[in-house]
Amino acid sequence: MLNLSSAGGSGNYIRFSPQANAWTNNLGEEIQLKKVVFDIDAVQTGWLLLGVGVREWNPDAQLGRKGPQPSPEHKRGFIVKFYNKEIGTVEWSSNGVGPNMGLQNLHSACMEQYAANPGKMPVLEYTGSKLEKIGKGTTRIPAFNLVSWIDKPAGMDQSDAEFVAQAAPAPAPFVAPVQRPTPAAAAVAASEDEMF
Repeated sequence: MLNLSSAGGSGNYIRFSPQANAWTNNLGEEIQLKKVVFDIDAVQTGWLLLGVGVREWNPDAQLGRKGPQPSPEHKRGFIVKFYNKEIGTVEWSSNGVGPNMGLQNLHSACMEQYAANPGKMPVLEYTGSKLEKIGKGTTRIPAFNLVSWIDKPAGMDQSDAEFVAQAAPAPAPFVAPVQRPTPAAAAVAASEDEMF
């Protein structure tokens, strides 16, 4: 159930910098994170060492169960995957206090609805970050709203090359199983189809 590889497969990643209060991509460009699908079943926790030209990942054997700390420089961290048509499938990893707290909040909110949405993935909307004093310093905690749950988008399994080479499939029409959607619900469904 857990994807324990340390690579994102495509090298496509994003980072959140609490100091800059900004998201950047693997090219170092600042991006505006919008709605994303969160691969909740691929969340990994572990020990992460980050430094100039150094990235060493030691995943937990079981989600959230700490193994031995490889070195004093390794900090608790995570790896998750997000997706939308604009950024493709990206990996977000961090061992920072603020991002760790943000992911903990996000994961807890999603797990409250997980059992009621079998086979679905949560759609998140980044809402900004909260400045928080931690010990003698401060950090920023990224915050997300859980918008809805959807089936895994077809494009989420594609590598960057496949994603660029193939046109995105036309979105499936929204069909309510029992009742007709309200105009507001139809608008949300249409906007999500454009993102995923």
